[in-house]
Amino acid sequence: MKIIIIGCPGAGKSELAKRINKFLCYPVLHLDRIYHTGGKSHITREELVTKVIDFANQHDNWIIDGNYISTLEIRVKLADTVVLLNIPSKICLENVYKRADENIKLCKIRDDMADGFDETITAEFTDFIENFEKDTMPRIYEILENNKNKNVKIFTSYEEVNEYINNLRKEL
Repeated sequence: MKIIIIGCPGAGKSELAKRINKFLCYPVLHLDRIYHTGGKSHITREELVTKVIDFANQHDNWIIDGNYISTLEIRVKLADTVVLLNIPSKICLENVYKRADENIKLCKIRDDMADGFDETITAEFTDFIENFEKDTMPRIYEILENNKNKNVKIFTSYEEVNEYINNLRKEL
């Protein structure tokens, strides 16, 4: 199975990838980990595309988590399963603040982020989250509409996510 997990920042993409991987044991590519290069620096879109394609071609089964709308169509075409976490922006924003506070307090370094990642939450980032539904989701749905041959799972609550994980585990 080739799975991509997409959605708003703070929706729980990386956590879902980790939870699924506990029983699938597939290679996981966290896009945040390869895109950011420390501080506010990042690789180019072309470099991201190359890394995604190389990863996908190296493995028979895999999980890729991350949104990055500029490369989404490529990832959808590579995948057979698309999991969209369509969690309300308010919850995503709460999750982002909670995650940052916990990581800072515990001096925890996220294994799904690049080394040197700064947990600082900017106004630009909160604006992106608050406007994700109107600015980004239409493009996501357009890409999914153009790829109807994919197994698409759309979840609007964590209860639905938990049910999916339980069902996926039973299928194995």
